[in-house]
Amino acid sequence: MSRQHSYLASAVNVITSFKKGEPLVHHLKRFFASNKKYGSKDRKQIATLCYHYFRTSLPLKKLSLEEAVVAANFLCERKTNNFLEELNPAFNARVTKSKAEKISFLQIRATDFFPLNIELGEGIDKEKFSLSFLEQPHFFLRIRPGKEIAVIEKLTENKILFEEITTSCVALQQGFKTEQFFALNKDVVVQDCNSQRVFNYLQRQDVYLKKDIKVWDCCAASGGKSILLYDILHGHVDLQVSDVRTNILNNLRNRFKEAGIKKYNAFTADLLQADGLKISNKFDVIICDAPCSGSGTWARTPEQLSFFSTEKIDEYAAMQIKIASTAIPYLNKQGLFFYITCSAFKKENEAIVHQLKENFSLQVLHMEYLEGYETLADTMFVAVLGK
Repeated sequence: MSRQHSYLASAVNVITSFKKGEPLVHHLKRFFASNKKYGSKDRKQIATLCYHYFRTSLPLKKLSLEEAVVAANFLCERKTNNFLEELNPAFNARVTKSKAEKISFLQIRATDFFPLNIELGEGIDKEKFSLSFLEQPHFFLRIRPGKEIAVIEKLTENKILFEEITTSCVALQQGFKTEQFFALNKDVVVQDCNSQRVFNYLQRQDVYLKKDIKVWDCCAASGGKSILLYDILHGHVDLQVSDVRTNILNNLRNRFKEAGIKKYNAFTADLLQADGLKISNKFDVIICDAPCSGSGTWARTPEQLSFFSTEKIDEYAAMQIKIASTAIPYLNKQGLFFYITCSAFKKENEAIVHQLKENFSLQVLHMEYLEGYETLADTMFVAVLGK
């Protein structure tokens, strides 16, 4: 068996043994751990073929698995390669064509890659969002305040390819070993470029930038949004952070230590059970980075789309409205409530904001999708509500 046929057989083996519901990256690690014969180049090629397959499996479902893996490589790659040359020379001859030309050649439609288009939020370009699944998003770093010059100089000195998106945001190739060059969370934070933009509205409100404010990050996870807001406010913040998961709060504490954040209060809170909350304060800013489908990030984890059912959107929406409704009563009269998701679905976003507006007599001060399909980033949703 030739090397290219071996790659194909191995990719098919990985795909057929994949269990829906688990991250593909974990499945690949177990597969390679059980098959020590593969070198680093082999592992990279096989993993790439698998990710290409999941990016394109829905419109190619009428093909055999072997044919679909080859066609997926044709759709996702931009350069001629040995794999296509051996397995389908006609594909290799056309692989440098545009996405539109290749899709037309296979007689499929651009919107076929994402069949849940009817669920997408208002203003999202359905075709562009669907086509974004053909490419892996960039890897982004946010540079901490005061570290901008040093970080750019180190990247330049080490001849690392990067794109400077803003003075505090850089895009790098996937696989960049951040900790080999920088102190993670001290010098830089791993954070998608659109995630870095969720507090843009706050940055335009001078009154919040000139005083210590009370902030509650009610679904804090590992604290990425809190660290971002801490930097925006130059540390002038009375910070409360909570999550339902004790283990992830331990991760948060480690990140805060690395980031130099010492003044904060972290506690476990289940916002689906409002009666159990023990909070006496009210807050100037509440961050509700709600649990969601994550559909705005699926270009990074395309296997998610292969087992997602639309019923889950309603399940997430029910959870989101409950969490937000539990948190809002703790907002000060002049406070700002940030509702954030990494979902692209209307039911998780605009529909939730409309319910919150009506139920709590709130004003929608700002609402937008931070579209990632133009910049190889995640698609985020953010809304700011006030009393």
